[in-house]
Amino acid sequence: MNRIMSQLENGEFIYRDKLSIPEQINFGLEMELDKVDFNEVSRLVKKKFGGNYHVKTDKSLTLGCNAEIATPKLQNTKYTWVTLKKIGFLLESLTASYDKCSFQVNFDGSLLPSVEDRVRFLKLYAMYEDIIYRFSKGGDNCYRDSLDTYASPIILTLKGVLKINSQAVIEMFSNQKRYGIAFKTMGCDLIEFRTPNMSNNPLYWQNYINAFYYLIRLVISGKYDKKEVDEYIDKFNKIYILEAYEKESTDKALKLCQAIFPRTLDTTNFMHQYLKK
Repeated sequence: MNRIMSQLENGEFIYRDKLSIPEQINFGLEMELDKVDFNEVSRLVKKKFGGNYHVKTDKSLTLGCNAEIATPKLQNTKYTWVTLKKIGFLLESLTASYDKCSFQVNFDGSLLPSVEDRVRFLKLYAMYEDIIYRFSKGGDNCYRDSLDTYASPIILTLKGVLKINSQAVIEMFSNQKRYGIAFKTMGCDLIEFRTPNMSNNPLYWQNYINAFYYLIRLVISGKYDKKEVDEYIDKFNKIYILEAYEKESTDKALKLCQAIFPRTLDTTNFMHQYLKK
């Protein structure tokens, strides 16, 4: 822990040419922007990045003044990260509002092939949900007002349905736009992460993709204490969840990093973002 904290004090928060995840892993991103000219966003995205990047409106945002950018299927290549960095520059120039916006990462559902894998994943996600929310809420921003509607914590809902059969548990989190995690099964099979807040910083986007992928891989590897996860969920009784999620829990965040990441740089980038250094 002391070595990691020393590196945080002395090291940079680094945008990478490539992540440590496998190159062939497919992912897609959705970026919400509020209080912008939809036609201008659509024109600029098509001009700079081509027709594979789709721009649509989002009914949860300001009527007639919003946009959502959806990427094509991406992989962990230098070209992807160069392109996403350019998109970050574009979004910065648009001066959009992100007060009610989310950033979403989608992975192929095949990464969690069985119902049992998905239930185990939901449970592990719930145990570290406080770390994930603070990590992904966007700098020093407060959680957005609409969080309970569009990226709500899952732990209390999960806790309430775990005694039902596994398929019923999965259905609770299928094709939902309410929770911070959902399984899309309509027309595709995707695992969707909905962050508490949108950010136009591509370094954050890179960090999300890396962390969410390795969280999935930890479930598949089975190299964690499942009894500890079950006991955490069983004992969870917080009422003001987001208030608790705002607080730093450095030891727990480092424990998650040590469980999921293969490289020190993965951990230091995660902790930079978690601690907002």
